Amino acid sequence: MYPCGGTECHHCERQNVPIFTYFGHIVDAKLAKNPQLAEDEPDIDELCADCILSGNVRKHLIDEITATINRFAYDKTAATEAYHRFPDIPLFMQYRDWPICCGDWCEFMGCPSAYEESKRIPNIHAYWERGPVAWKSEFDLMPESLREVSLFRCQECWRMWFTWQFT
Repeated sequence: MYPCGGTECHHCERQNVPIFTYFGHIVDAKLAKNPQLAEDEPDIDELCADCILSGNVRKHLIDEITATINRFAYDKTAATEAYHRFPDIPLFMQYRDWPICCGDWCEFMGCPSAYEESKRIPNIHAYWERGPVAWKSEFDLMPESLREVSLFRCQECWRMWFTWQFT
């Protein structure tokens, strides 16, 4: 789990639970802990896991995600609904890029734990950049920050993927 360090859920207002980055909006303000605030300011950016999974929040769908769903998802409606139930991990610095394999979203597995591990990733993971592409680099995968590299796993075929959001 990759909590963002926030202190309060913007939907249920619980504290002392892991809080995740989630850029979206509240669907039905009456279901929020503070309905008036949710009505006046429906945009949210930090939620607990329960509220992310509740179905009363939606991410702001952007063209990159819609394009990924349209190109790779077997069930576009289910993939869109699933996307609304993901926290905004991993770190997306340039564009939102989450792999779909075997027709469904891959599981986010984290980031490399060390630079030596980072160098080995292209040998054991397929590369994803807005779709599957061949890794073509003349240098080792040595990001400025390990959070630039995100690791994913297909839940169907178990294929491992990585993205690199370099600065």
